[in-house]
Amino acid sequence: MKSRFSVFAGFVFYLTIISACTPSQTQLATKKINLAKVLLATGDTINSLLHLDSIPGLYPDARAEAHKAKEISYKIYEAKLTRQREKLTASQKIIGSLISEFRAEKGEFSKSTSYVHNRQTIDQNWTRSFIQVVVNEKGGLTLLSNYYGEKWLNHTSFRIVGEGFSAKSDSVALDQVNNHHGDFNGSMWERITYNNSPQADALIALIAASNGKKMKAIYQGATTYIFWIEDFDKKAIKDAFDLSKAFKIKSEAEKMIPELEKKIK
Repeated sequence: MKSRFSVFAGFVFYLTIISACTPSQTQLATKKINLAKVLLATGDTINSLLHLDSIPGLYPDARAEAHKAKEISYKIYEAKLTRQREKLTASQKIIGSLISEFRAEKGEFSKSTSYVHNRQTIDQNWTRSFIQVVVNEKGGLTLLSNYYGEKWLNHTSFRIVGEGFSAKSDSVALDQVNNHHGDFNGSMWERITYNNSPQADALIALIAASNGKKMKAIYQGATTYIFWIEDFDKKAIKDAFDLSKAFKIKSEAEKMIPELEKKIK
């Protein structure tokens, strides 16, 4: 009997020691808060919030720490909300300053409105060759190469060349729907639409950042056709590029603001 009691007493003593060595929920919650603060100091708000927001569920007994974590989270969400509101205001100003330079167009089957720069509308430019960029209301950019001449060029791509730089578009085969051909009064018209490709995005960004530098467009097909890109075309493309960025920032801010407002209620 005495032996059994000794074993039981030893077991109880062992549990007491183990319990004393195990961190409490308060200690664990505090450790998580401190880690969240370190992450916040490095600018990692996402992981900081993940740690803070997990405390009430992980450590229900650490009520004071959960309240402290909530206060820190509230300040982070409030700062995020302020930044998104500032971004929304700034993007709206940019859109307001640029939108008058564009003509809004929406096809019968289009889901969104597209904006074509006033200097690049087809009805005013169909008798010349030029590089064109169209932006939609979601900020998506579409690159187009337009050719006008006395004979078919049958171009499938083009290259931009300037002092110290060169970049090429992707290729669109002649039998593709995005490679359009037409004729009017004995003249030939070709138009290629380059949709959602890294090469197209890179070319648009390159032209937008030209800062007045001279650059040639080289259409590549059955033969080669070369021309200087007009300054007003470069400006139109930069305007489209800037409008695209503003549309994207506006869209993201409008999505984030209601979500963040819910977090601080």
